[in-house]
Amino acid sequence: MDAPERMNTQTLTPPKTGTSDVRLQALAGAEGAPAILIASMHGKEAVLAPSLATLGFQVMLPLGYDTDTLGTFSGDVRRPGTAFEAALEKARRACDATGIARAVASEGSYRPCQTLFPGARNAELLAFVDRESGLEFVEYLTDLPTSFVKRRVPADPGSPEARALLAEMGWPAIKALVVPDDPGNGVQPEWVFKGVGDEQALAHAFGVCAAHSQDGQVHLETDLRAHMNPTRMSSVALVGMRLIERLRLEGYGTPLMQVA
Repeated sequence: MDAPERMNTQTLTPPKTGTSDVRLQALAGAEGAPAILIASMHGKEAVLAPSLATLGFQVMLPLGYDTDTLGTFSGDVRRPGTAFEAALEKARRACDATGIARAVASEGSYRPCQTLFPGARNAELLAFVDRESGLEFVEYLTDLPTSFVKRRVPADPGSPEARALLAEMGWPAIKALVVPDDPGNGVQPEWVFKGVGDEQALAHAFGVCAAHSQDGQVHLETDLRAHMNPTRMSSVALVGMRLIERLRLEGYGTPLMQVA
């Protein structure tokens, strides 16, 4: 199959049915083809857009669409429902904000939830929504090799405990998250330090978080956002392959874009 047509990343005006100031950026696919959104703030379009374009879509990125309102790994925004519900809602809201009928959205679960994913350490999900046909589904894979480690360490970023954990997570190629206490319990936004990738930023984050922690130590873990963690991006790409297979089975794809 020929490679998908690549477009200049031009900014487009959303259809008038959109309900926000979100702008659209064309990423891949032929102009005038049925549009699909990748509802992401964290660069996942890099691994999802090319394959979606091979199905005959024009792939769009909704600039200004805030997926963090449905939860963050850092704990400053608590996810209101399950990972499945969050992924679907991200896609639905992207459609509503832009007037585009179809969207793909991602969600990860990296604190084990045995109710939803029995026996799994982590899960990566991709949701698809089509407002025209009414089709909605979520594809997912578990126990993918995403770098995710976490531990309480002394407030000194040069301590053996801190250095060992940083080495284990692959820092600084993979960025760090520093908060006072486990983000699974919630945290004040001003005490969240994401994307920490150098010694100066690390020392500052440790100092602030230690001053607000329960025991004078800090919680250090892998930044799981895809643009800060190449292993997470690879996991999204793997689930993206499963999503493409499902979409073909559902009747999407050139020349089968006529979906009931």
